[in-house]
Amino acid sequence: MAPRPRWWHTLQTSKNEVRLAVDLYNRSGNERQLEAFIVHMTLGWLKLLQARVDEQGGDLFERDARNWRRKHPEGGYLYKPLRFLLREVLSENDPRVANITFFLGLRNQVEHRHEAKIASVVAGRTQALLLNYETTLVEFFGRDEALGTELRFPLFVSSITQDATAALRAVRAQVPRGVLDWMQDFDAALEPGITAEQKFDFRIYLIPHTGPKTEADAAMTFVRADQLTPEQNALVEQVQTIIREKKVPVEDLNGLLPKAVVDAVDAAIERPFTVHMHTQAWRYFQVRPATDAPNAAATKSDFCRYNPAFGQYVYTPQWVAFLIRHLSDQATYDAVKNYSSGNPPPAEA
Repeated sequence: MAPRPRWWHTLQTSKNEVRLAVDLYNRSGNERQLEAFIVHMTLGWLKLLQARVDEQGGDLFERDARNWRRKHPEGGYLYKPLRFLLREVLSENDPRVANITFFLGLRNQVEHRHEAKIASVVAGRTQALLLNYETTLVEFFGRDEALGTELRFPLFVSSITQDATAALRAVRAQVPRGVLDWMQDFDAALEPGITAEQKFDFRIYLIPHTGPKTEADAAMTFVRADQLTPEQNALVEQVQTIIREKKVPVEDLNGLLPKAVVDAVDAAIERPFTVHMHTQAWRYFQVRPATDAPNAAATKSDFCRYNPAFGQYVYTPQWVAFLIRHLSDQATYDAVKNYSSGNPPPAEA
C-alpha cells in the first residue's frame, strides 16, 4: 500500500487539535477553557488550510523578494501564518474569515479571572468556529474525514432555563469594559450583514418536541431554514417576534435622530461635534449607506437602522457611546473631520 501523502498527515493533526479543543471546552469547571479552545481551534484551522494548500499543490512557505524561502531566526523555514492562508484560501468577505479573525484578536483580550464571563458572551461565535471547521473540512476533503460522528452535544443547564436572559445580562455586566469595547470595535469594522451571518455568530431557537417519540427521532435535529414548511416558518417567526419583544423591543425604541446624537456627543467630548461632523462620522465608520444607495437598509444594525415607514435613519445609544470613546482621541477626531468619501475606508473602526 502506497504511503499517505503529506497533506493527509497534516489533516489528521488538524482534526486532533479540534478534538482536543472541544474536549477542553466541554470539561467541567471554569479553568481557562476558552483560551484553550481558541488556541487549539486556531491550530486546527491552520493545519486544515495547510493541508488544503498542500493537497492543491500550493506553496506553504513565506518567500522574500527573490522568491527564496524565508528562514526563521531560530532555524528552519517560515510557514505562511493563519491570517495569510485565510486570505489565500477563502474570500475576504467570507463570514468564516471574520469569525476566525475575531478569535485571533480575542485571545489577546482574555483576562483569566473573567474568562468564564467572556465565554458566555461569545458562545454563539464559539459554536460557529467549530461548525465552520466541520463544514469546511467536508467541503475540502469529503464526508469520510468529517468529525460530526465523534462530537457530542454537551449537557448543559443555565443557557436554557427561564432566567437565562437575565443571567446573561448580569454576566455581560461583569465583563471588562476593554473587552466589550474591543468586541464592539471589531464588529463595527465588518461589512454590513456579516454580524448577522450564522457562520460568524451561531444562534438557534430550541423548541421542545412534545409529540410522541419514534425510533427515528434524535435528541436534536438541525433543519435548514429553506426546508421549513410554511407552518414551521410561521412558528419560527412567532418565536423571533417574542424574542425581539424581549431583547430588541421595536425597531425605533430608544432610537435617536441625528440631532440627539450630536447633542449627546458634543456634551461629552472636548471638541466641537456638529451635524456635519456626524455625517462625516457615519461615512468614515461606514455605519449606513449613502442617501441615494439602492439598499437603504444595509446598515450596521448595532449602530443604525433604517425606518422605511418614515424614510429616515435612527441611531442607537451604542453609536453614541462608540463616538464618544473614539472621538475623544484627537487623531481619530481629525481623521473623521477631514474624511472624504473618495478616500479608502479606515482599516479599523
